[in-house]
Order: sequence, then C-alpha cells, then structure tokens
Amino acid sequence: MTARRPVLVGIGLLAGVMSALFGVGGGAVVVPALVAWCGRDQRQAVATSFIAIGPLSLAAMIAYALHGEVDVVVALPLITGSLIGAWIGTHLLTRLPLDVLRWIFGIFALGIAVRMAFGTAEATGTVDHGWRLVWLIPAAIAIGVLAALTGVGGGAAMVPLMQLGYGLSAVLAKGTSLLVILPTSALGSWRNLRNGLGSLPEALWIGCSGMLAALATAQLSVRLPQGVADRLFACFLVFVGVRTLWPRRA
Repeated sequence: MTARRPVLVGIGLLAGVMSALFGVGGGAVVVPALVAWCGRDQRQAVATSFIAIGPLSLAAMIAYALHGEVDVVVALPLITGSLIGAWIGTHLLTRLPLDVLRWIFGIFALGIAVRMAFGTAEATGTVDHGWRLVWLIPAAIAIGVLAALTGVGGGAAMVPLMQLGYGLSAVLAKGTSLLVILPTSALGSWRNLRNGLGSLPEALWIGCSGMLAALATAQLSVRLPQGVADRLFACFLVFVGVRTLWPRRA
C-alpha cells in the first residue's frame, strides 16, 4: 500500500534540502524515513530511495551548474566506476539479509559522520585533471556498491575524495558529485524495479516534491562555509546511524 502523500512530500522536502546542502542524493533521509514512518523494510526502503534520489540530484545539480560548479572531466571516471558498482550492488541487494543491509547502512552513516566531523577535507587550490583520475574508477566502484546497498547516492564519500585527492573546492566537489549520482541512480533504479524492489509511485512523490527545495537550498549551499556544512551533516548522520542500528522492539 502506498504511504500517505503528505508524509512522502515531507520526506521529499527534507531530502531535497539535504541533497543540495551537502552534495548527496538525499538517501540518508529517505531510507530511515520510509522505514520509520511508512513501515517499509530495509530492502524496499533502499530500492525506493535509489529511485527518488534521481530527481533530487538533478534539481540540485542544475543549480550548481548555473554557478559553474560542476567538473565534467572529474565526473567521467566517477560515473564509470559508480555504474559498475551500482550493477554489483543491486545484485547483492536481492540476496543479503535485511539485518546485514541495516548494519551496512548504519555503519556507513556513522563512518562518514566521523570523517565529516573531524576530517580536514580542504582543496589544494589546483584541480588535478591528469592521469591520476583513472584511480577514481576503482574508488567509485566501491562507492557504487555501497550506494546501491544503502540507498544513498554516494556523495558523502565522493565529495571528500575529490577534495582531498584532486584539489576540488567543497562547492565544486558537491556539484560534481550530484552529476555522478544521476546515471548511477538511473541504472540502479532500473535494476531494482526489474527485480521487483522499490515503489515507483512513492519514489516519484518523494523525488518530485523535493526538487524545488533542492533548487532553493543550492543557492545557500554555494555560500555556506564548508566546515559548518560538514559538521551539520555529521550531526545528522550520527542520528541516522544510531537510529538505524538501535535494536527494534516488537
């Protein structure tokens, strides 16, 4: 049964804000919300989230692109690896037990929270467009697998990778991350729907509801100090991770 539309719209608005503010797909909001508020199990929540992050990422990416904050050259190897990883991850999603998926999501959220709270992902000032970009492919494969298993776009891992390893500014890394999420979400969504996972109507309500919120929030994000954004997102991810790993009571 499809969840109540006002609930889905609320999830979409919050996910749109998070997507634009932090350069992520918004799945860190969508997955736990679908589990807690709509009664979906972890596997169905992940699959629905992977569909919903497509329109959210598109809206936020357009806003970043209008400010010139998308690097297509860096995005290409990330897209290549992420597509491979998403293919593998969606295959595993149908086979791993629900408790395993829940732990993967929770630990991933807490790990990224620690990095964002205490890391120092500062750009070097010069973007590296050299041969070292090839190393983004295996890194993106791993990120794509995690993205497909957790229902997030992978931006929380891609953004610091681009900053620390390739000299992108925080804002440029966020915009580029959102571009990478688009084809990854499309492939993963197609695979999940073929496997009978995810709700297209729920995903469209969430994704389309959050598009305007993502467009508006991106205007703030391009001006927000990176340290502030990182720590805000770290606090949110701690909440999400603990909420996911906390034992369920009958």
